[in-house]
Amino acid sequence: MHQLGFARLSAVAAILSVALSSAAAHAQAPPAQPVTVLYAGSLVTPMEGPIKTALSAQGLDFQGQPGGSKELANLIASGVRNPDVFISVNPKLVEGLGSRVATSTTFAGTSLGVAWAPNSRFANLFENVLARQTTLWLALARPGLKIGRTDPTIDPKGAYTIEGVTTWVGHDREQQILGADDNPAQIFPEQDLLARVETGQVDVGFFYQTEAIARGWHFIPLPGNAAMTDKITYTLAVMEGAPHPAAAKSFADFILTGEGKTILQRAGLIYR
Repeated sequence: MHQLGFARLSAVAAILSVALSSAAAHAQAPPAQPVTVLYAGSLVTPMEGPIKTALSAQGLDFQGQPGGSKELANLIASGVRNPDVFISVNPKLVEGLGSRVATSTTFAGTSLGVAWAPNSRFANLFENVLARQTTLWLALARPGLKIGRTDPTIDPKGAYTIEGVTTWVGHDREQQILGADDNPAQIFPEQDLLARVETGQVDVGFFYQTEAIARGWHFIPLPGNAAMTDKITYTLAVMEGAPHPAAAKSFADFILTGEGKTILQRAGLIYR
């Protein structure tokens, strides 16, 4: 009986020891610091995937909102949103925020082109473009092809698409491919367009190379200067009066020189 009682006491002591150790570990772990980030929707896949995961391991709670850079800049300028950090795909949008920005760095770029998912109805057609068996112009002019792009009034990529195609083939042919600037048959919100291409509802879309790489899609840059590599750049701004200034600085360091740089390079960004 004495031995049985001792065994029971020992088991209880062991359970209490484990429980106390676990409680102590939780007590010692500092709470995650939130960092609020408004960012260009073209970065949604790496941001909500490996970036968020890596930041969590470093004690940062990434609270991101993707969208068209112009739309996000307007939310900041109007006071509707007050993020710690803003990442824009157009540096002029950051400049336009004036004193709301504490520091800014244009840190990387990418190129504009067309991308399609492996399950696209016209995958073989665009594979023929890659094999130089047909031209990109003829492929995009194919009857029945469902083309997708973003709204040029709120998303720089939508505006770059019109400018890039016009640079490539001229205004008349640009309209043969894209129709009116605000063509409702082609324009979708950024995240919606990604999903539509992924599911085959849209056959091919105009995207940045970063988006195609992140999704594992095929990509063809627009020829020459039409790829807009001299204009498509990402700018990171730490905001004046950021709600979480220490976390904002940690996030900026992570993206500009830390692990985030490696992640975004893998996703197709070309750092400067």
